[in-house]
Formats: sequence, C-alpha cells, structure tokens
Amino acid sequence: MSISRRIGLTLAILCCPQAEAAPEVIPTIPELGGPHITATGGTTGDVEEGSDTQGSAGTATTSSPWTGSITNSDAMSALQAQSYGSSAIAAAENAGVNPATLAAFGEVESHYQNVGNATSSAQGVWQITQGTWDDTVSKYGLPYTDADRDNPTAQADVASHIIASYSATVSARTGEPATTLQAYGAYMFGPTTGASLAAEEDQSTPLNKYVSATALADNGMSGWTVGQYYSTMASRMGSGSSSLVTSG
Repeated sequence: MSISRRIGLTLAILCCPQAEAAPEVIPTIPELGGPHITATGGTTGDVEEGSDTQGSAGTATTSSPWTGSITNSDAMSALQAQSYGSSAIAAAENAGVNPATLAAFGEVESHYQNVGNATSSAQGVWQITQGTWDDTVSKYGLPYTDADRDNPTAQADVASHIIASYSATVSARTGEPATTLQAYGAYMFGPTTGASLAAEEDQSTPLNKYVSATALADNGMSGWTVGQYYSTMASRMGSGSSSLVTSG
C-alpha cells in the first residue's frame, strides 16, 4: 500500500511498482481501525468507530443494502476480473457499501495482490491489520477467524464493514454523504482525522495540520497540502473516487 487505518495502515501501500505511484506508507503507531500513521500531536489514532449497528444472530448490518448503480471504472473492472470478484461485490452491497468504493480501495491498497506487509500486520487485498480485523469481526459478529485473513472473500466482507463505519463518521462531520475519496482518508489516517480532512474547506491547508510531520516525511509527503493528498489519491483510484460510498 503506497502513503495505507488498519484497516489498518493500511497505507503501508503495497503496490506493484509504477512510475508514478504514490509514496509507500510506513506505519509508525498502531491505530484502531486504520493505518498506523501518527496524527499531529503524537496521538495514536482514533479508537471510535462509525455509527454502524450490530445485527442479531451473528450477523451485522451497517446501513441499508447498497441499491445504487455501480460506477464503471478501471478499478471496478479489475475487481470483477478476480476469482473472488462477485463475492466481494456481494459483500459490499450487503454492508451497504458501493462496490466501486471497495474496488477503489483494493486498487490503492494492493493492486489486488493478496499479500502481507513487511512493516506491519496489514495483510491481504485491502491490507487490514490484525487489530482492525479482530475488532471488526468482534463488533459485527462476523464468522471469521485468523485463518480467514488470507481469504479475499472474507477480507472483502470485513473491509466493507470498516468502510461503512468510517464513511458514517465522515458524513456525520461534513453533513453530506461521503465520497470514496473522503472515506479513503479515514481508511488511511483513521476516522477522526479522515473526517477532519473531508471537512477542511481550504485545500491549500498543510497536511501536517492533521498528520504528524514525521509520518509525512517517512512516506514522502512532506510539504503536501490537503488538496495535494486528495489529488494524488484520486489519480490512483480513477473515476470511482467521486462515487458516493452509500446509496442512502
């Protein structure tokens, strides 16, 4: 994951080498539910979750199932081409998440490589860290164990619940439905920091207002603005970056 909360840091972005790939994120401090990036002031990240609710009988619900149309994008096409693509799409829809959002996250996090991360516990297509995996499975009563962490179908389900939660936090802060790009900021930096970035009206604001200078330096983001961060991530996500995460 090139600059990946735990899903974990998930932006220790594990990507295939590309000439214009964004810098790789090197985790520094574990953060619940998001990448291990240290926020400004040396905090260890956010521990709160979104407004999801746990269903009964071992199932979990976030919001209503996704009912919108799926955005066509290179990332979506790439997801559909995977052997687990249809299962991942169904998992996103059941969690109330736009499949195009899940696809965009998989593109940025790993280019659909089901691999581990050398610098953190992040693993799989959506680079979910051990702590975030455990927390999400427990919170929503999902039927997975550590043995499922290398199963892309299980990863997609867990990632979809995380995305739904983080996008709810972003929406609560901005008062508007979260876009895929805004939700990814929460996925990378944690829900509170991601929500603050989404609510920032001045795109020329230095990114180090919200993320520690050390973390930015470690990942080649020193001197970046909020707008530069969003622009870089949008270029990596493609056309799906502006898609809304939920349908209602």
